[in-house]
Amino acid sequence: MKNKTIPVPEVEQPRPRKTLGAALNRIHVIVILTAIGLAGFLLTLLALIALRSHAESNLQLTARAISYTTEAALVFNDASAAHDSLIFIADRGDFSQAKILTPAGNTFAEWQRPTEGNWDKLGQFIGHLAFPDPVTLPVIHSGSVIGTVWLTGNGTSLLGFLLETVLSLIGCLVLTALVALYFSRRMQKGIVDALGHITRVTHEVSANRSFNLRVPSAPVAELHTLSQDFNSLLTELEAWENHMKNENVSLTKKALHDGLTGLHNRAFFIDTLNQCFNPMRPPLSLALLFIDVDNFKEINDSLGHAAGDRVLMVIGERLSKTLREGDVLARLGGDEFAILLDPMNSTAESVAFAERIVDTMKTPVILLNNKTLDVSLSIGIALSPSQAHSAKELLEKADEAMYRSKKISGSCWHVSTGMPLTVVTKD
Repeated sequence: MKNKTIPVPEVEQPRPRKTLGAALNRIHVIVILTAIGLAGFLLTLLALIALRSHAESNLQLTARAISYTTEAALVFNDASAAHDSLIFIADRGDFSQAKILTPAGNTFAEWQRPTEGNWDKLGQFIGHLAFPDPVTLPVIHSGSVIGTVWLTGNGTSLLGFLLETVLSLIGCLVLTALVALYFSRRMQKGIVDALGHITRVTHEVSANRSFNLRVPSAPVAELHTLSQDFNSLLTELEAWENHMKNENVSLTKKALHDGLTGLHNRAFFIDTLNQCFNPMRPPLSLALLFIDVDNFKEINDSLGHAAGDRVLMVIGERLSKTLREGDVLARLGGDEFAILLDPMNSTAESVAFAERIVDTMKTPVILLNNKTLDVSLSIGIALSPSQAHSAKELLEKADEAMYRSKKISGSCWHVSTGMPLTVVTKD
């Protein structure tokens, strides 16, 4: 069985769309050319009709003049004199052919304009179209008709007028089109620029969320109103965006910070600790201090939760003052705190840090009622990578060391298993 090749239909490429400016230009040019062309045609037609009427009146006057000048020649039967009169008037008149006929219809005298080229032939053709019927006028002497003047019009003057009109019309058409295009483009520029500003701002807002941009005012009333309404919408969107950012910052802070002390919370601390043990990062020398308040339950039970909260807030403030740049302090929950020391190059350095914390608690805590309270801390120390190779293991080792400090005496520090037990107590 032969395999049949299934033709793949060609994907039709989208045609490029015309810009608004190009579309308006095309419409303006079509309207201008149509209006001027139609007006020019009608004006030329009216001018030709008027010129024909004027030329016909001139033929009537010419025929009357010939009648007067040839009357004597007809009376005395002098054909030569009549012919000379026709030539004399032809030099000053505008007709193609002239005849003087006898009452019997015979030609007494005749003159015809010579045809010297195509221009004259074309003029005669135009004259025949414009004056299909000859002009006739009787020659009257003593109340009797002694002859008839017969004239045909000449179209040369009409043809010249027509050519001059066409050339003038073309010149006027070009000049008017340029002037109209100039003013239409000025008007169009105001419209296109206003819409272009809105388009560009819309694109920036959509692509880059630049809600601080604004559309300038437009010269056209409707576009100006559209710009103002669009700016009002951007103002609302900007306010909403800022509100959402502030809400996100607030929610993020609440999610990662303790509401009472303002310190980082357990979630943030565990996440930071896990990042330190990311296999994609080089191993770090860390120390974790797990801190617990001694006898905190008794403080709450005897003095109330307000006093307990005050103690936790003071402890958070004092611990914050001991931190170096890069260290992380968090309240893990209840009366438990933790400090991640990064970097920590030696056990002696972490022990010195724990001793400074113990020393900071030698100053009594001032409660809200101005009473003082001695508060001590138990600290457990665990180091990585010497004692732990994961975040969970490091936290468990530090927690275990803290409980050993608490069981021994409190107000002391203890390093996780891996070095001899060393205890520092209150003075």
